[in-house]
Amino acid sequence: MKLIFYLKGENIDLAREEVLAITRSKDYKQYDRILVLNTKRFNYSRLAFTKKVLKLVFISGIKDLESNIKKVNWQRHYKNDFCVRSHDLDNENKIADLIWYKLKNPKVKLENSSTRIEFFKQKNKIICGILIEDVGLGFQNRRPHQRPGFHPSSMIPKLARACVNLSGIKEREKLYDPFCGTGGMLIEAGMIGCKIWGSDISKDMLKKTEINLKDAKIKNYKIFEADATKSQVNCNAIVTDPPYGKSSALYKKDRTKLYEEFLNNAYNYLHKGTKLVMVLPTTIKFKNPFKKVKTIDFFVHFSMTRRIYVMEKD
Repeated sequence: MKLIFYLKGENIDLAREEVLAITRSKDYKQYDRILVLNTKRFNYSRLAFTKKVLKLVFISGIKDLESNIKKVNWQRHYKNDFCVRSHDLDNENKIADLIWYKLKNPKVKLENSSTRIEFFKQKNKIICGILIEDVGLGFQNRRPHQRPGFHPSSMIPKLARACVNLSGIKEREKLYDPFCGTGGMLIEAGMIGCKIWGSDISKDMLKKTEINLKDAKIKNYKIFEADATKSQVNCNAIVTDPPYGKSSALYKKDRTKLYEEFLNNAYNYLHKGTKLVMVLPTTIKFKNPFKKVKTIDFFVHFSMTRRIYVMEKD
């Protein structure tokens, strides 16, 4: 089925790579914030940086829009009632009229309609789709400072979810976070149905992790004390946000040595094709044994940009 993913504008590269990692698609077309690809249905609500998912109806040039609307068998898409929403187009009422006259006994319902037809203008193209789901919701309601086990270094849930998705992990597969901190990555992975394992060298962090997992009603988990440069867990993906600055002091190693030893250890025990997703500030440099590496930068504030490394064991 050809789908439209209407990406959030704050980081289009991250939004695109998140969708492609989940769908495992290589054949796609991108029109600025619109990503069009052929994929099977999945749990769209797991997406963090996508705003809407729609079923593709057509892609049109601006001059051909009216004729393409008239060619569509809208009755095939229609269910109970409908509304039209246009993004960056001025002729929403005219578009709605054209569709109205193609329907038998049409009924317009502007709010919560059964059939929401949306048009997106992206440069010289118009993309039309039928809304399947509004996604990327609810992250504001579980921000780190609202958790009972709080730590100021915790990653925002939306970014943590995107990192989990970048690993391409599926429901019921095992995700391991060897620097689990207060459990942000584990919560997001647990919420999409993954088996989650987490470890940390800090007993205090592990206590907070357990409190937060219980508060989030996550059940399928295992957490334990361990040094990430030595621990080995048979898993389907590693997703982690290692400590830096003062929070890395417990390891009694300089930061570069810590990350390099962790990556070497992970490379030695991961199976071929397994993904490792790691987040660090862009200012940190290190040697990396993984050959297949993709990077995505995420602006946090004027003095901090985080770099997401998506690695694969070759």
